[in-house]
Formats: sequence, structure tokens, C-alpha cells
Amino acid sequence: MLILLSATALSGCVTQNTYTGTDTPVSERKVDKVAAARQRVQLGLTYLQKGNSEQAKSNLDRALAFAPELEDVHLAFAYYYSSVGELEKTEQAYRNATRLRDASGDAYNNFGTFLCQQGKYAESEEMFLKAVERPLYTQSASTYENLGICSRKAGQIEKAQRYFTMALKYDPRRRTSLIELTEMELEAGRFEEAKIRLSNYHKVAVESPISLALGIEIEQGLNDQEAVRKYGILLLAKFPSSAQAKQYRANMH
Repeated sequence: MLILLSATALSGCVTQNTYTGTDTPVSERKVDKVAAARQRVQLGLTYLQKGNSEQAKSNLDRALAFAPELEDVHLAFAYYYSSVGELEKTEQAYRNATRLRDASGDAYNNFGTFLCQQGKYAESEEMFLKAVERPLYTQSASTYENLGICSRKAGQIEKAQRYFTMALKYDPRRRTSLIELTEMELEAGRFEEAKIRLSNYHKVAVESPISLALGIEIEQGLNDQEAVRKYGILLLAKFPSSAQAKQYRANMH
């Protein structure tokens, strides 16, 4: 994750050296290239945030010159190119980041997300799985959830269910995984399983128009009209202007 900081002047560190054959110290200002690159990245992203893409690119180019092997530089370029709609260059920047010897799980996860958005599902899955295999990576629950979302988009329902279940093993409070699994159980006509999933969702998340509408559909599938009515009352009372409430009213007539 790249953090935007206020722009600061580039700085260096002073090192003490001696000439051969003497004990006389010589002060030599030596630029810390990695620190300089990080500062240029931060400055470039600040300019991008302000809408100045020209200055953003200039600073990222200078960052790359300072430290061409620094992951943050390539991820910043990916973000920059994505922001200006250069998708091929975005992909290349992510490839540059993930080809580094010490590429992080975050780099693979972000690349996987991008590939999924482009409909490149097989390679997206490959990148996500590489992310969870990286040492010191702590976002496995999020990445397995991403794998579930992407697999479902690809129409691979069984695989999506498996990945969402993995996400919940790492973090049982993953709201998106719970609601996605509820929807898939409902679509498969497994109403009792869907009801349990929705109950688990409501234990960790507040009711929403989507969750209440799912409750209505589940109870309709179970032929429990009293439960349908209760969900409908909640939906109309809490979210009267939602699309789900409008649909519910339309279905009542």
C-alpha cells in the first residue's frame, strides 16, 4: 500500500571516508537513492491526487531513475497509468513489480485484482495464489475473498464457494464472503443453507437493503409467508427509498 505524504525536499546522508594512506576524514554527501525514490513516489502520487498528471509522471520517472528495482516505484506507475486509462502500461507496470526478486504479496494481490477487472481470470487466479504464498503476507482472507469474487465472475461457482469458504476460515467476519455465499446458496435453491449464511452475516453486519431482500427471497423459497412479511416490514421501514423496497412494493400488488 502506497502512503501519500506531504512533499519534502530530497535529502542525503553524510558519510565519512578517508583517503588511502592517511587518517584525514573527508565529508562526502551521498544520496540515499532508495529514500530519494520513495520521496519522488510520494510526491508524484500527491500531484496525481491533485490532478496534475504531468508533474506526477515527471516525479515517478525520477523515482525510477533513482531505484529501478524498488517495488513501490512500479506499483506507483501502475496506479498512475490506471488513473489515466493506459491499461496496457498499467499491466506492464504490475508485471515489472511482480518480477522483482523480493516482490511482495501486495504486488501480486493488486495485479490479480487488475487482471480480474480485465477479464483475465486464469492469470488473475495465479497472481492471487502467489500472493498468499509470499512470506510475511498477512492479507490472506482478503485475497481469498478476491479469488472468490473473480471465480464467480468467471462462472466458476464451485471454485468461488471454495475460495469464499477459505476466506472465512481466515476471518469468519468477512461480510462480502458471507453475502456472496448466501446469494450462491439461494441461486442453487439451497434455501436452508442460504438462511444459515444470512443469519451469520447479520451477526457481523448491520441489515442492508440487499441482505433484507435476500431474506425475503429465502423465506419465499421456504414458503414461510410470515417471515417474508417481517423482512418486508423491515425493508420498508429502514430503507423505504431503496431499489429493493420499490421492487418489494411492486411485487405486493
